[in-house]
Amino acid sequence: MPLTLRTTLCEIRDDLHALRRMVAARGHIETIQGIDALIGVAEAETIKAIRRIDRPA
Repeated sequence: MPLTLRTTLCEIRDDLHALRRMVAARGHIETIQGIDALIGVAEAETIKAIRRIDRPA
């Protein structure tokens, strides 16, 4: 997988975690749960994409 794509995926993941921390600091439990769900989906899809890209042709 190209380094720039991996970097972009990692930056998106880091941004989602930063958003979660910011919301958690404000105590918005329902929003935190929604963000956690988005993080889970994003990470699962990222893993699938990396596997497809890295699979030998």
